[in-house]
Amino acid sequence: MRTHPWGTQAEMFGPRHEHRLSIILRETERLHSGARVLDAAVGLGQLAERLQQRGFRAFGIDAAFEAALHVRKNSSIPVVVGDLTRLPFRDRSFDGVTSGETLEHLDNDAGAVQEIGRVLKRDGVCVATVPALRSLWSASDDYYEHRRRYSREELSALFRNAGLSIEKAAYWGFPMVLTYDTLFLLPMNKRRAARSVESDPALQSVARAGRSRALVAIVRAAFAVDWLFRFIPFGPGLLLVGRKDGERASRPLSADRRLHLE
Repeated sequence: MRTHPWGTQAEMFGPRHEHRLSIILRETERLHSGARVLDAAVGLGQLAERLQQRGFRAFGIDAAFEAALHVRKNSSIPVVVGDLTRLPFRDRSFDGVTSGETLEHLDNDAGAVQEIGRVLKRDGVCVATVPALRSLWSASDDYYEHRRRYSREELSALFRNAGLSIEKAAYWGFPMVLTYDTLFLLPMNKRRAARSVESDPALQSVARAGRSRALVAIVRAAFAVDWLFRFIPFGPGLLLVGRKDGERASRPLSADRRLHLE
């Protein structure tokens, strides 16, 4: 199986991506204007830019050098290359942290969540999304290089252990996003795993379609049907909103790892 070139996977553009960003952004409305928000990992920078447009002071971090370079070239978002399990920021540096489709890629997801808790201020908010439910594992997860899918209980426990109270832990994406994943993304990812986009006109057409604003808007309108089924504890995605409880003892950072945020 071929691994995808950075920045080309379907989780980073298209209607599903835009739909998920809207879910995260809706939850960040609870933060005050001017709040410092870390996007971990920043990816192509779409979420960080929209946070900035909403009046937040957005920062980014990503393990991929390509991500940091892309964001630096295409936006004014301060961004660094770094390990999410060893965030190069002082304790209590941020009012909020966002993490979209990231934890499932990490060998040490618990360590990353502990770091999120450490850099959040008291009463700071984390908004995270991950793929949900091991029973929904497919070839797409293999293609995306996922390590795991989460149940609501598993994800909640990670954040509670990092000193956050759980304000929301909800499945999303049933039935429309799940249908899209099964009938469109799964066949596409199987094809992409076997062929390069450059040599496959059909995959090139799909990539162009995923960046069409009109088409993305139409598909996202269909995704809105999922709201009617939100009471069902099932779906391909899981949203968690956690709030930092009180003050917790945190491990000190060495001087060369501490970044001041002015």
